Amino acid sequence: MGMLDDIRILDFSHVYFGPYATMILADMGAEVIKIEPPWGEVARMYPPLFGGMSSVFLYLDRNKKGMTLNLKHPKAREIALQLAERSDVVVENCKRGTMEKLGLGYDDVRGVKPDIIYASLSGFGLDGPYMRRPSFAPIASAMCGWYRLTGDIVDPEGPPIRPAEWHGDLDPALWATIAILGAIRHRDRTGEGQLIDVAQLDCMIAQTGVSITRYTMSGELPWQGRKKYMGLSTFGMFEAADGWVYIAADPQMRDRLLRAMGLEKLETVEELKEWVAARKVEEIVEALAAESVPVAPILQIDQTLEDPHVKARGIITSIEHPTAGTVRSPGFPVKLSKTPGTVRMPAPLLGQHNEEVLTQLLGYSKEEVEALRKEGVIT
Repeated sequence: MGMLDDIRILDFSHVYFGPYATMILADMGAEVIKIEPPWGEVARMYPPLFGGMSSVFLYLDRNKKGMTLNLKHPKAREIALQLAERSDVVVENCKRGTMEKLGLGYDDVRGVKPDIIYASLSGFGLDGPYMRRPSFAPIASAMCGWYRLTGDIVDPEGPPIRPAEWHGDLDPALWATIAILGAIRHRDRTGEGQLIDVAQLDCMIAQTGVSITRYTMSGELPWQGRKKYMGLSTFGMFEAADGWVYIAADPQMRDRLLRAMGLEKLETVEELKEWVAARKVEEIVEALAAESVPVAPILQIDQTLEDPHVKARGIITSIEHPTAGTVRSPGFPVKLSKTPGTVRMPAPLLGQHNEEVLTQLLGYSKEEVEALRKEGVIT
């Protein structure tokens, strides 16, 4: 039994931001009905393609029922509202004003389902001077300070640096998920639905909160503070004979580090660099881990997948996809003893569940479904 298997989510989201949130909810057991235009959502076709779809789509859209609706057609809008009426949560990350124009905004949906939880995901939120600006993940990450902070680690005079992965989508998606779960809990207690306004920029500012708080308290940017308090740094990336390691030894762990290195004292960071450079990654990791000094090899993802601990935890799951074959990707990362997250279905083919949803959930006959196809309402 899933944690959320009595919850139905109507998902109008696309690309990364919304789909990551709805994937997590689907992994937790929610029934997610993903609505795409007849030509498919844009992230389906990001190259390279596997069985006609992208790795983005194969990962982010698993466990979802796929439905196509040409929302410019009045009959499609009618179907969307019928679905909303039978859903607990609506999730959308369309351009501001799009859902209202389609007659599917919060007020429209509330008209048919007064206790709906309506999560509106956007770059800048539902108000403020930038609310109408389009946004992608890097826009929020650029504005919140993250790219500049990352560049400053290397060189405050140098360029900003974009870290790997699109955190400006993925992190706000986690906040959206948390908010939706909180709203479900509130509705269970009070019967009230609500509007959830998730802005990428707000969430990325929250993710930068430690640096921001340090600045507001000290008046110094993080790199300025680091310069002032820089002692002997045993915290960072070091190059070994056959790769790289990350050593994270706090000052109070100095004794442990010395024992692991077989030294009486350590006076400069150069000594640590030389000690690491003379040894292989495996030897360094074993020596430091044996003395409880936090240490890790810096791995490429092909090595991550082969790591014995990663294998033992079973985080990578496999599912068969009708066109892409075996899809190996991370499963639900948190272990729950009673209600584990599960990967039950591969990402849907375009419009794969049209007939199932229309006949079983909305009570349309097969003839009516066929007529909708002919009219271009669905594919």
